[in-house]
Amino acid sequence: MPGLSLSFVDDNEADHLLLQDALDELDLSTRCRHFLDADEFLAALNRGEVAPDAVITDLNMPGRDGFALIRALHACPAWRHLPVLVFTTSPAEQDREQAAALGVEGYFVKPNSYRALVEELSVMIGLLQHRAIGGPTSGPQPSGQ
Repeated sequence: MPGLSLSFVDDNEADHLLLQDALDELDLSTRCRHFLDADEFLAALNRGEVAPDAVITDLNMPGRDGFALIRALHACPAWRHLPVLVFTTSPAEQDREQAAALGVEGYFVKPNSYRALVEELSVMIGLLQHRAIGGPTSGPQPSGQ
């Protein structure tokens, strides 16, 4: 199976570097395009500069937050099919519930170690690959954090 094409939307540049290092370590032929804010990502999507298989987004970002990004994606017929994973520092139950209500594929809390990040990212990619080959999803997958 060819690798996935992801878009990662997060205002923290350090998280972009860590995520890319973890993807490289997993060596799954997964390509990732990084965006520092939701509007930048939506503009690139609208211009056809990206066509990701899935979106990974933080929730807490200046300007348009992750929830607003998810709503914007779901409001557009061309983009509503995109699976979205939340990758955030927020373990708050209300955030999990809101994300689930918006139909995200999974909710993951950012881990505190690089090794845990690699493991969590492996789970995320596995979930997306399973979805891509037509396997059933069981709704948002919470992380153990």
